[in-house]
Amino acid sequence: MSKRKFAKEKIHRLAQARIGILWRQALQEAKIRPEIARKQMLSARKIAQRARIKIPREVNRRICKGCGTILIPGDTCRVRIRHNRSRHVVVTCTECGHIKRYYAS
Repeated sequence: MSKRKFAKEKIHRLAQARIGILWRQALQEAKIRPEIARKQMLSARKIAQRARIKIPREVNRRICKGCGTILIPGDTCRVRIRHNRSRHVVVTCTECGHIKRYYAS
C-alpha cells in the first residue's frame, strides 16, 4: 500500500470517528441546547466535506438540510406518511419549514 493511500484511509477513519462523536454529543444536547447541537452538526458536515466522505445515512436523515437542526419527531419535526402517486414519508422541519420526502417501496 502506498503512503498516499494509507494517509487517505487514516484521514477517512479519523473523520468518521469524529463525526460519530459529534453526533452522539449533539443528540445529548438537542433537547437542552439545540443551538449547540446545530453547531456540532454543521462542523460534522464540514469535516465530511474536507475528508470527502459521506455522513452515514442514519445520521444524515436526522439533520435538516435547511437549518442544520437535529430532527426529533414531534419536537423539531413533523412526520407524515403519504400515499399520493407513490408511498412516501414526508418530514417537515418545524424550525425552518424545510420539507424532505423519503420514498418507501
